[in-house]
Amino acid sequence: MGPFGPHVQTAIDLRIPTAVGFPARLLFRDAGRTLGVDVDEIDWIEAAGNYVQIYTPRRTHLVRHTVKAMLEKLDPCRFVRVRPSAIVAVARVSGVVHRPGGEYVITLGDGTQIPTSRGFRAEVERAFGARAERRG
Repeated sequence: MGPFGPHVQTAIDLRIPTAVGFPARLLFRDAGRTLGVDVDEIDWIEAAGNYVQIYTPRRTHLVRHTVKAMLEKLDPCRFVRVRPSAIVAVARVSGVVHRPGGEYVITLGDGTQIPTSRGFRAEVERAFGARAERRG
């Protein structure tokens, strides 16, 4: 049994191709079963050690994978890395507020707030440019 108990899911195949080469569904192995999550359901993804937590409106999936590897499987027009440990779904963002020092706070439709890091400022501005509100 792994450090997170018997309910941890392991990524088995993240390459179910769509017409543009990015998956429409992510598959995981959980206690001998195969489970899936539609990419359209993902709100955001966060690192948890050697795992990632995939947040959806219905459930959080804990998957043995890295943020970097997840990002490579997702459409960059739909998902943006906002700090070393987090990826957000662009369509789920309801607000972006600039903070001193080149950082932003991203608010999702459900009210979740995700701080960004300066190192990912260009990606945040590319994805949300006109939506980013400057506050001091």
